[in-house]
Amino acid sequence: MFRTLGIALLCLVALAPSRVEAEAPTVIVKQGDALSLIAERAGVSVEQIKEWNHLNGDLIRIGQKLVVGPSTKVDPAKAEPAVADSADDSIDWTPPFDYGSAAPEAPEAPNDRAPRVAARDPATAVAARAYDKPAEKKKRGRTYRVQTGDTLTGIALKHDTTVAELLASNPGLEADRIYPGQTIDVGAPRPEVVFKLERGDTLLAAANRYDVSARDLARWNARLNDRTPRAGTDVRIYTRVPVSPSEAIGPTNRGRLENPVLLPPHRGYVIRTPARTYGTEETTRWIVAAFEAVDAKFKHTKVVRVHDISDRNGGRLRDHKSHQNGRDADISYYQDECSSSGCRFDGFRSSELDVARQWTLLEYWLRNGQAEMIFVDYRLQARLYRYAKRRGVTKAQLDRWIQYPRGRYEPEGVIRHFPNHEDHLHVRFVCPYSDLKCRP
Repeated sequence: MFRTLGIALLCLVALAPSRVEAEAPTVIVKQGDALSLIAERAGVSVEQIKEWNHLNGDLIRIGQKLVVGPSTKVDPAKAEPAVADSADDSIDWTPPFDYGSAAPEAPEAPNDRAPRVAARDPATAVAARAYDKPAEKKKRGRTYRVQTGDTLTGIALKHDTTVAELLASNPGLEADRIYPGQTIDVGAPRPEVVFKLERGDTLLAAANRYDVSARDLARWNARLNDRTPRAGTDVRIYTRVPVSPSEAIGPTNRGRLENPVLLPPHRGYVIRTPARTYGTEETTRWIVAAFEAVDAKFKHTKVVRVHDISDRNGGRLRDHKSHQNGRDADISYYQDECSSSGCRFDGFRSSELDVARQWTLLEYWLRNGQAEMIFVDYRLQARLYRYAKRRGVTKAQLDRWIQYPRGRYEPEGVIRHFPNHEDHLHVRFVCPYSDLKCRP
């Protein structure tokens, strides 16, 4: 009897609700933030934030994630269950299979250099995220012993930082009063950003974009003597400003959009509702670039329609399950006959597809690694597949890019079938690698 009673007590203990540790509250550092301001907003002390984040000094960078509170213990029996707004809100507007392998982990940067971040370079659009690494104890800042003839400006340039950061890291230091033998804390190096100039860009615009002086930018790029370098030129910048101002947060069916960018007008498309065409900076730029590629190949411009990307701040968009974080876009197909108001957004025969233009548009995103998936009706995939094959696209590329001819339910290829896409394509762009809260 006692043995039976003991077993029953053990079972009750095992079934009793345990206390679990909840995730600690965090904030993302924005321009103008300081540890004292963040501590005041969070109702904690600066020393607590330093302890929780293993900080040895007061230096923080824009885009850095900081823990601003302790982990809390939660009793599961008392916790309120998460309730969806409606029965199907948790269902993504996507087929039930994996859409591709995750981006490779970023290789560790050498100890004496910051990670190199590529900006606005299509070839590196799916590079591993620059800062998506487990939190590590921050290393102490580097020091430099002043040599004869040194200036604070020269020291800043040599260590990929600015005079303002040197003064902030060295209380009592005066810019015009340094002496040989003096030790200066030069802090952690700024990340190196490679900014690829596009048509219309200027060096001054690049400097303003990343909050650096034009003088520093010129010194970092001494080979660029021409004041108007050509599009495609790489410009080296050392900055703590995020690569992209906009941010896709969360999954496409339960997400939001910060610092949205409105899709600009273009002669290759018409926009149905501008208020519903906000996206990340990358999404809007990649859409425009793809239509530029079509324009460059064909003398006559044919217009399609862009219906929806996302609302201004993301979140739920009427008539959609996805389109919530600025990475989805609905675009009508190129057709043989299109009016000045754009190729229609209704059903048509596959024989009416303008295959050449349609493949040119899709191929731009595929070759540049910018599309996570593209929903195209299976009957249209067949014509695109045969056209691409005739144009010299290899079988290996076709196997990676397009689902056809493996069947409409096979989880292979970026271009895939999904119901209700007979009259338009749905492109989902990859998570920008600078958006650490974006979820594929």
